[in-house]
Amino acid sequence: MIDSWQHLHSKPDILGNPFVAHTYHFDGSVSAVVTTVIEYVTPAPSHKAILYLHGYTDYFFQDQLAHHFEQLGLRFFALDLQGYGRSIRPNSVPNWCESLSQYHDDIHIALTEMYKLGVTEVTLLAHSTGGLIASSYVSTQQASEQDTNNKPHITGLMLNSPFLALPFSPNIIKHVSWPIWLAVSLLPYHSLRAHKISLYAQTLHQEFGGEWSYRLDWKPAHGFPLSFHWLKQVILAQRALQKYPIALPTLMCHSKSTTRHALDIEEVKLGDGVLDVDSMNLAANNAFSQLTAVAIEGGYHDLFLSPKPIRQRYLTAIDQWLLDHNVISSLPKTANG
Repeated sequence: MIDSWQHLHSKPDILGNPFVAHTYHFDGSVSAVVTTVIEYVTPAPSHKAILYLHGYTDYFFQDQLAHHFEQLGLRFFALDLQGYGRSIRPNSVPNWCESLSQYHDDIHIALTEMYKLGVTEVTLLAHSTGGLIASSYVSTQQASEQDTNNKPHITGLMLNSPFLALPFSPNIIKHVSWPIWLAVSLLPYHSLRAHKISLYAQTLHQEFGGEWSYRLDWKPAHGFPLSFHWLKQVILAQRALQKYPIALPTLMCHSKSTTRHALDIEEVKLGDGVLDVDSMNLAANNAFSQLTAVAIEGGYHDLFLSPKPIRQRYLTAIDQWLLDHNVISSLPKTANG
């Protein structure tokens, strides 16, 4: 685990007041990199906080999510991991990694800096590949019994459609796992490039008729080239989670349906257009010993980016879980308003 880093600056974030971006410089696995911690500054900060991790080809832009947790009395922080979003730099390939474990450094820095700001308890909230990274981090900490001094206590995990298994049905995974492993091992420098905008991306961005406005250079509609080396690291992290179940209260929310093979936008909108929810559930039941799973009817792959009524059901599931696990003591009437 990294033991030193440099605070470069803290400045108003692109999301506007009250967001502040804290940027830290450190030696990465190949070259010097930066990580960015986005803080939603509140006038009466709590000692309890949420730390959010984005997915692949992604960055933090969901300001409404931060406001929701602020209404619950929790502080909110988000990470733009090294090589993603605010942390993209000219000297590194966007979204590239030698190993998913390198992102443990980003989490370690964020937690340590949050502790300096008075946070003593944190719940990790993570989407898709971020869910795999957050789970891997917790599993590593649990297995090694690493020193947690000067860091907040992690009280739980909340996973939004986590990338815990390859995006195929359980039956297909049985047949394709070995050929995929062989391909990513023999061709580590090969990448797959999308030749057209995915149907899922078309459900999201305003440019294509969706609800959301975000930077298409940081979250491109075509995606970044999918590296075979990256996919191999994902598979390794997924396998490791199956060996050492995480003994931490975990909420996993996911869509009720898989629509990744849909042929039109309207059909994609009915479920998860990226991952397979059956394989996700199977992997989660093996990886977490204190799992609460909630299926959200009509939820998109990123449940928070679903249409508002569905998004509210997702947030209600989160709120209830936080209440059940004593992270919050009550639900303000405005929490889901």
